[in-house]
Amino acid sequence: IVRDLLHSVTWLEVREIKLAVETKSLVLNSTRPFRMQKLTCKDAFFTDQSISRLLVLLKEITSLRELEAIDCVLEGTGLWNTEEIARSGQSFVETISIINVMIQSFHLFIDLKGMESQTNKLKRLTIASSKVFMVPCNLARHFSSLLYLDFNDNLLVNNRLDETICKDAWPSLQTLNLSQNSLKSLKQTAKYISRLPKLNNLDISQNNFGEIPDVCEWPKPLKYLNLSSTHIPKVTTCIPPTLEVLDVSANNLKEFGLQLPFLKELYLSKNQLKTLPGATPIPNLVVMSVRRNKLNSFSKEELEGAQVGAVHLSLLECHRALVVSLICILVFLVILILVAVGYKYHAVWYLRMTWAWLRAKRKPKRAPPKDICYDAFVSYSENDSNWVENIMVQELEQACPPFRLCLHKRDFVPGKWIVDNIIDSIEKSHKTLFVLSEHFVQSEWCKYELDFSHFRLFDENNDAVILVLLEPIQSKTIPKRFCKLRKIMNTKTYLEWPIGEEQQQMFWANLKRALKS
Repeated sequence: IVRDLLHSVTWLEVREIKLAVETKSLVLNSTRPFRMQKLTCKDAFFTDQSISRLLVLLKEITSLRELEAIDCVLEGTGLWNTEEIARSGQSFVETISIINVMIQSFHLFIDLKGMESQTNKLKRLTIASSKVFMVPCNLARHFSSLLYLDFNDNLLVNNRLDETICKDAWPSLQTLNLSQNSLKSLKQTAKYISRLPKLNNLDISQNNFGEIPDVCEWPKPLKYLNLSSTHIPKVTTCIPPTLEVLDVSANNLKEFGLQLPFLKELYLSKNQLKTLPGATPIPNLVVMSVRRNKLNSFSKEELEGAQVGAVHLSLLECHRALVVSLICILVFLVILILVAVGYKYHAVWYLRMTWAWLRAKRKPKRAPPKDICYDAFVSYSENDSNWVENIMVQELEQACPPFRLCLHKRDFVPGKWIVDNIIDSIEKSHKTLFVLSEHFVQSEWCKYELDFSHFRLFDENNDAVILVLLEPIQSKTIPKRFCKLRKIMNTKTYLEWPIGEEQQQMFWANLKRALKS
């Protein structure tokens, strides 16, 4: 059954089964990945041998996170094969629930020595209504990741609690339920529990304490305390002042006068109260339950409070929905403005281009000679394409020997991102030739090309750049962010396209010489 369902169900529940000692793998020939996360056994029968083998086999189900046993019977005394269990490695299970499990010889059950290595990853453990009377100190110290522990309805007593919650036991525990046990001394119980450094939630209800001392030790982070149905006749300063939630329902209380400055919820149902608690000692109280007490009347002092006119609530408290709506609208408007500004100034483009430049910077400075495919990569404005494609390309590519030029119209790889095309073309070209004109410096597209060339080329080698002025332009018309290009135009020689035919022959000779250098 397990093999067939491993890949299809997340929670498997088996009922009324007598578990045999299984020898074959539970995951043999099963389809992966596994989906089963929880396994529940109800009304099942186990022996020491079958449970030992099961604990080993379940580790093969790597998706399993929770085990649950309800109304089961264990015939044995804990003589499990701990060596085989330890050898099989760590379990992936994080939650174990054992509820109403009958161990026929529970008083002979051993201390499970050797199981310490299997407890490190466990986060939640419930053992309820199963006659647990102690946990060995050494075992308790190995529950290093446990956050939640529930021992409801068991046989814990004070002298055994000293062993169960010994020094350094349960180091990460945050929630502890010891309700409905046989604890008698609240002072001792609090002392032992104070050894839990991270505990903030404690339920010790339905224990017969009877008396409550004036002073108790508690964990410092404690915020929630349930003392309901513990037969305490009064409340004293034993109650920690750090509490935010206190439940003392179903006791014999006749008054409540504690000072608890952080308390937010107070439950006083089923007591003998004749008057309401004073408001001053509990200034932050939000919820108070006083059902089934002996409150016959209320005095003027008990009901006195601030007049409505004297209360000044903030705008958020009065109009929370409106304030939240305004905040959402403002956030939406800010996002809209950012998107609009980013679109206008091509922010996405520049981000992508910067990322491409960073990737390019990790490459070698210049491509190896064997990877050079072109004599020059030509950067020009579309408005100057007639001169570039019909005059310059004809002159250079039909020369003897011919020059190999890279033009974006002809040589860029279709479907490839434009910046990657520019990067590859520049890196595979011996030179980069800019055909400068008024059209070039005003063209957004040419600015993008020049952006990358500015990053990549001018930081490496100015000799790799050839500037051709198709028409006279002032260096100040070049965008200010291209400071190095402006500097080159002011300090280096560039080729200027002449009008006269004789000077044009000299221009071509100089350009060819520059391309060969």
